[in-house]
Amino acid sequence: MTAAEQFQARLFDDARASPRYASWLDRGPSLAALADAPLPEPRSYTWEYSNPNPWYEQNARRTDNRPNAGKVVASGGIRVADFDAADSRERCIIEANLNATVDRRRYSLAAVNDVLLCGGVVIEVPERARDAEIELGHLTGGFERVLLIVGAGAEATLVETPASPTHRVVECLVGTGASLRHLRLQGAADSFEYQLVSTRVEAGASYRFGQYAQGSGMRRNDVHIESAGDGADIGIRGAWHLSGQQHLDTQVNVHHGIGGGTSRQTVRGVVNDRAKAVFNGRIHIAPGAQNTDAALSAKHMLLARTAQAYAKPELEIYANDVRCAHGATMGEIDGDALFYLRSRGIGEPAARHLLIAGFLEEAMADHGREEARALLSPGSLQPGKLPRPLTRKEGSAFRLPADAYFHEKLS
Repeated sequence: MTAAEQFQARLFDDARASPRYASWLDRGPSLAALADAPLPEPRSYTWEYSNPNPWYEQNARRTDNRPNAGKVVASGGIRVADFDAADSRERCIIEANLNATVDRRRYSLAAVNDVLLCGGVVIEVPERARDAEIELGHLTGGFERVLLIVGAGAEATLVETPASPTHRVVECLVGTGASLRHLRLQGAADSFEYQLVSTRVEAGASYRFGQYAQGSGMRRNDVHIESAGDGADIGIRGAWHLSGQQHLDTQVNVHHGIGGGTSRQTVRGVVNDRAKAVFNGRIHIAPGAQNTDAALSAKHMLLARTAQAYAKPELEIYANDVRCAHGATMGEIDGDALFYLRSRGIGEPAARHLLIAGFLEEAMADHGREEARALLSPGSLQPGKLPRPLTRKEGSAFRLPADAYFHEKLS
């Protein structure tokens, strides 16, 4: 048996016992989804450059799924309830909305999250609320679930700072005419993690998602966003700075099911040492979704000959009156820009720092906070150590060494 099959077999054995957390919650649909859809295997289509086996091995050793104390700070009339302590009204809301946007056969590890759930919260933002803010930190450090419901016409901000290791599924329902700004900060770790953000944006609503990350032993971030109404406006910005042997895999899928929506994806990544970054950005336009305007831009900067980056932008269009664009590029620090700064008296470490920060800022404007900029600063990766410079002759044209390894895949 493969590692995935062994993990799945143990999961079904454990599921025969009553769950300790939120025992009232029906895990049946998630178990059915797992029975129909196999768990990810190494080299499977959507896991081509990431190996999920260490994730299975790490979580097969978990023997206690009891919840720990969590941290949720909310203001602006927001209601927050723990799944385990939910009253009858809150249980009805959870049952009616949980997994409304999550395809558990496509995202089978989200179904695993349901079965092994050890901490969850439902957050309700009232209709027409203003300046509602939620700070979501450590909940359990295990399998976590967040259900955020933003009422019609409301304005809210969600800031996530998950602990490690955390396997978290966040589901956001953004009501008609509402606005949600969602910021996620992920620090460096040695663990193996899986996280999913799944969001539905109704007519006239706005959703801004910013994900800023360092890597871990293997960190997989799936993002699924559905444009479900005319005038829905979606903005996604992501930036990461990887070093050592960190691994970060980001998969983004934007589905335009209704016409008249807008989406923008802007991604910037910096990869150093023996780290690996994987990005797949997909735009899907359903039949009849006319007048859709969607674009994707992904760029990676490689700071070492052993660094790896894989980028794949995808367009799948079934309507004939749309405006779409996508592209991916990767390369090294601009040698001319570096030489210019050094010729003005700026030392090479400081000059490289400025160029890296400016590159990442393209994915942080209007979304990022100072915490995000500090997280991705070169000095935050290893205190006192800046990215290792590549060989360059003064005044000469800059090129990656002949054996530099990078890969770009377009479709």
